[in-house]
Amino acid sequence: MGDAYVITVIGVAEEKVPISYRDGKYPYLDTKEIDITNIGSRTRGRIVYVSGRFVKSDDDKSYIEFQRIDNIALKLLNAKIINTEKGTLILKYEPNSILYLIEIPSGFRGGIETQYLHGQCLESLVLRSPSGSLGYIVHIWCNGNAEIQYKISGRTTTAGYGKLTKLFGENLSGKVKIQNGEVKVIFDEQLDQLLS
Repeated sequence: MGDAYVITVIGVAEEKVPISYRDGKYPYLDTKEIDITNIGSRTRGRIVYVSGRFVKSDDDKSYIEFQRIDNIALKLLNAKIINTEKGTLILKYEPNSILYLIEIPSGFRGGIETQYLHGQCLESLVLRSPSGSLGYIVHIWCNGNAEIQYKISGRTTTAGYGKLTKLFGENLSGKVKIQNGEVKVIFDEQLDQLLS
């Protein structure tokens, strides 16, 4: 895997994702370097261009720093994701906004179905093998509050995938709600309402 790592500063975990440059000028990150859930390998990701305002450097290494807010989520302040007409994803500087990044991995040799119930979100995939036959990871980039319904398929008994049921429920289906700076995974909406 790449040089992504996590540091904790006064109770706030920071996730540093390496930045590369196209033509020595345009900063970008490769989504295969983002590992929020620590489930499965990452072979091929997607390029996301990044505003230079987010790029930091230490020891000749450039990176972007996200805040970890949950076992499946990161956030970036003053940021917004856009999709150009050509399909290029860009992290743009946008004052007073929050970008949330949710990671949902499939089971081994499985898939993921998502439906956006509300909010403005874009998706990027990370393949676990060159053709994706071993499964994949969905990164969901949301500008502000959102609600996402998910259904995960694939084996969870394969080594390294047992954590899936802890993060996403025994049935591997439910909703992810992003509201007021918090991310909540709901496995059973009716039971969740009754116990709240």
